[in-house]
Amino acid sequence: MTVLKRYTEGKVTFLTADVEYYTAETGQPTSDMPVFYNPRMQLNRDLSVVFLSAFMKDRDVERICEPLAGSGVRTIRYLIECSGNFEAVMFDTNPEAVEIARKNVAMNSLESRASIIKGDARVLLLNESRERRFDFVDVDPFGTPVPFLNAAIQSMLPRKGMLALTATDMPVLCGVFPRVALRKYGGLSIRAPFAHEIAVRLLIGRAVSIAGLNDCSMVPLASLSTDHYVRVWLRLNVSRSSANILANNMGIVEYCPDCMDVRMVPLGDLGAESVLEHRESCVSRTRVAGPLWIGPLFDEEFLRHAVDVAGDAAHLTRRARKIIDLMMAEQELATVPYVDLHALCDSLRLSPPPRQDVADQLAAMGYRVSRTHFRPTAIRTDAPVKTVRAVLKRLNRET
Repeated sequence: MTVLKRYTEGKVTFLTADVEYYTAETGQPTSDMPVFYNPRMQLNRDLSVVFLSAFMKDRDVERICEPLAGSGVRTIRYLIECSGNFEAVMFDTNPEAVEIARKNVAMNSLESRASIIKGDARVLLLNESRERRFDFVDVDPFGTPVPFLNAAIQSMLPRKGMLALTATDMPVLCGVFPRVALRKYGGLSIRAPFAHEIAVRLLIGRAVSIAGLNDCSMVPLASLSTDHYVRVWLRLNVSRSSANILANNMGIVEYCPDCMDVRMVPLGDLGAESVLEHRESCVSRTRVAGPLWIGPLFDEEFLRHAVDVAGDAAHLTRRARKIIDLMMAEQELATVPYVDLHALCDSLRLSPPPRQDVADQLAAMGYRVSRTHFRPTAIRTDAPVKTVRAVLKRLNRET
């Protein structure tokens, strides 16, 4: 018999397996729990509620789907915390999860708006969308979302639906297992100070590629990297011409681990001479990640809607608000990977100066600079890495 516990998250109270009871030995939730629930993913769900509300600023949403529902807390939060009278469909292969999700739906008086079906998510995504497709699909698995991508894309409304994807297989995406990344995500991962951005770009790239197989285009609305996972929100549009244009945003990332110079190269430009600004002392071979997405990671208008929604959401956590503000600040510069100042200082054997001092000097030289939600020790800038290195050296001499 499953040991249950009542939790409250956002505006929702719900039942699920007692996390403390089932994680006494491991210290963290695992897929072996009778019904999976991870309290650490509340930030994920907080932001998801904000971003669905932001998406609804520009269009009506009638039907959403969560193919891997667990206890159902995510979808129940959508139904209660997002405006509108849309319906939701949830799937899960675990009969116990289905039973608990139904109890939670009833507990929150949502029987008329939510249904839970036991079965394989890939099959149900296609079957349950035959007559009415989904405006929004949220794929939040334990591991990689790739096996569900094709069915999820085919189940969505063909014009401007939204797809949310979470990936928790970070060793694969961050360069520990690059060949597994190639198999799952269609591109090599690398170990680098900006590995989490490579992870996001690999995930987006895989979604864009599979959308292209279905004559669709996909563009990122928001990208998140935090804790032990990455997550992206993507807008779908059925258009062969748009899909062809978006192919220009697929490419590779070249990276020198000695001087930390980075170059993004569109696939169409492969073979051109490298312009990495190596130091003469560089001895390491250039590392290559991809193919992956090299285009923007955020949509400015979408984030403006999210900022407005977050400002009106009194129950939203302070951390969620901060991340949305950081996304807004960095979105214009998110066309090349961020620079981790501490990692760059380590390579130069320098003491890291205050981040703001670096930003002020770069700004005085005419470069744009912003913080990034990816890492507290990093910045985004249009300054070349060699210029950032020179600033770091100068600040160290001045101390």
